[in-house]
Amino acid sequence: MPIFPSKNTKAEEHKRYLNAAQKRLENFHTSSKEEQSLRFPTIKQIESEVNEQLKIFQSHIKDIKYSSLRLEELIKMFKSGEISENAYKLLMDELSSSLSLSIEGIFRVRESLEILRARAKIEWAKEKLDFEVEKREMSGKTLGEEQYYRREVYSPLYKWQEIVNRIDEALSSLKFEDELSIIERYLLITRERKNVKTKEVEEALEICRQRLNILSEKWAAVRRDKISQVMNLELKASQIRDEIKEVEVRFAVGELSRSIYESRMSVLQGSLRKVEKEISEIRGYIDEIDLKIFRISELLREMVE
Repeated sequence: MPIFPSKNTKAEEHKRYLNAAQKRLENFHTSSKEEQSLRFPTIKQIESEVNEQLKIFQSHIKDIKYSSLRLEELIKMFKSGEISENAYKLLMDELSSSLSLSIEGIFRVRESLEILRARAKIEWAKEKLDFEVEKREMSGKTLGEEQYYRREVYSPLYKWQEIVNRIDEALSSLKFEDELSIIERYLLITRERKNVKTKEVEEALEICRQRLNILSEKWAAVRRDKISQVMNLELKASQIRDEIKEVEVRFAVGELSRSIYESRMSVLQGSLRKVEKEISEIRGYIDEIDLKIFRISELLREMVE
């Protein structure tokens, strides 16, 4: 038996090594594809469901806006005497029913979107964890395997994040004040239609209660910020008033000419009016939201009893 292998033996060993490496690469590709076939249907399924729910969500928002405008116009027509009381009641009932259905619909869709968002967020976290684990194991892989892996793993990771972002964008499109107004309008309509007490209405009332709790918590944080803004603005207004008094004193003792006095007073008084207007607007906003939340709470309490 020869001590050193022949050239043919070396060639055969090299060939076997290449075949083994190729097989490992093929197995890696096959395994990745099998995992991907499990991943992507889930992504596609959720993405498809999200797309459908977002369309319904936007459609309900549009319907609510149009129905609200029609209701406002109907009230104006009745107050101006353009239509009779019977016609007003008939049209009001029709529009209220349509608006009520749209509001119930948007409550349901929002809940569905929040569930889909949670599922997507969980899958994103799982993909992120898998990626971090696998990334540490890629040090021994070939360049081709690493490139293939990164392409296959990054795709679902970013896809889940994209789904979460789209849901967040849609939900945030319904402003805080608008959602409170929708809840209040729904409760007012439902209260007027006392004889209508379906399962859908019961579910909608429960969602109203849950949303009010969430919005109230958000408002508590926003309210603190608004009050802090008012305090800072009041301090600024006080400083401006002190400056005005100083200019008046300096003018009274002849330190300032009339032209300089009038110029400075014009600037200071303009700044003071601007700050006072801002304070008034913020206080008005705080009072408006406080009152709206109070009215909704009272309506819910009344309807639950």
